[in-house]
Amino acid sequence: MRNVLKKKKGMTLIEIVVGSLLFSMVVITVSAVLAPMMTAYMRANNIAEYNTLMDNIGNIIVSDIAQASEVTPGNPLVLVIQGTEVFYSVENGILQRGDALTDPYDVFPSGYYRGKAIEFDVEETSPGYTVSVTVSSPGGGIGTSSAVLTRDYAVRPLLAIN
Repeated sequence: MRNVLKKKKGMTLIEIVVGSLLFSMVVITVSAVLAPMMTAYMRANNIAEYNTLMDNIGNIIVSDIAQASEVTPGNPLVLVIQGTEVFYSVENGILQRGDALTDPYDVFPSGYYRGKAIEFDVEETSPGYTVSVTVSSPGGGIGTSSAVLTRDYAVRPLLAIN
């Protein structure tokens, strides 16, 4: 009978409680280390999205200004490209493009902006133009806060300015 009692295998309640406490301590330590890293990652990712959005929009406007024979800064920005009047404007934070033949359309679908809004401004400088693109976000996500970033792009039209 004694041999039967000694051969019982299993864990006692104390062993389970101690194991649970040790596991909890490891999880708390790991989460305390990972939380700031995730926040930093989300902020870096958000800044990368701002930069991508600014570059894509800036490059589109700059490339059309470079081809334009006439540029009328303002909102809307009016360009004459190969005899066709093209205009850019911002509606609800989304860049729109249109010309004499088409109604204004979104250059990028609204989902591309991921809650961010853009603005742009064009100033005449010597010998060309400066395009300022601003991206803003209300924030509120993990690792994000409201922010506004602006970048300037210099462009000189390829055609002679009248």
